[in-house]
Amino acid sequence: MIRNLFLDAGGIILDETEHEKLHCEIITGIIKKYKPDYSPENYWLDAKIAVEIYVPSVYNYILWKNINEIGEYTKSLAELKDKVSKNKPELRLSHGIKEILKKLFDKYKIGILGQYGTDLKNLLKIESLDRYFTFLNTQEEFGITKPDPRYFLLVLEKANVNPEDSIMVGDRIDKDIIPAKMIGMKTVLVRTGLHKGQIPRTFEEYPDLEINNLHDLITVL
Repeated sequence: MIRNLFLDAGGIILDETEHEKLHCEIITGIIKKYKPDYSPENYWLDAKIAVEIYVPSVYNYILWKNINEIGEYTKSLAELKDKVSKNKPELRLSHGIKEILKKLFDKYKIGILGQYGTDLKNLLKIESLDRYFTFLNTQEEFGITKPDPRYFLLVLEKANVNPEDSIMVGDRIDKDIIPAKMIGMKTVLVRTGLHKGQIPRTFEEYPDLEINNLHDLITVL
């Protein structure tokens, strides 16, 4: 019997729209120094390709594709990280997540399985949403993170729950669905954000459920 619900942070609990816009702006500006005609339109086309071919990091892929000299790439990657760190937008909750948590809280014990840490927990506390989470462990408490299936196992072990009694809700096949299925969790893919165009490459990569809107979680779960 499914009793536990684990939510990805980015794209599920959090709206990463401003985060993606910032990366587009910074990376486009960096590449323009090498390719003056490079535009945001080029960036989003490159991002689409990156998602389709399952690269681990869309941002690293785009930089390397357009600045494929190791010294300049390394320098550009450091510039990207520095500018993102200095201009990082405030975390923003996904639209409707408060209502969704309230509804699901009656049926499940809810936890986090994502790549955010203290900032996320602080936001949930400020918004009085931490009360809906039975498990508030984040990646900062573990030595590994997604997409390593051992990270999923550690989170569930810390929560003292079994994979077969748990559902993973995420927005990426590679980082959410695949590792969750590997350890025996049920899975729900939400088609949202930068990776909404990811297509399963094999039958084994298909989620148990797929929805196009975060609000549909209330209906399908």
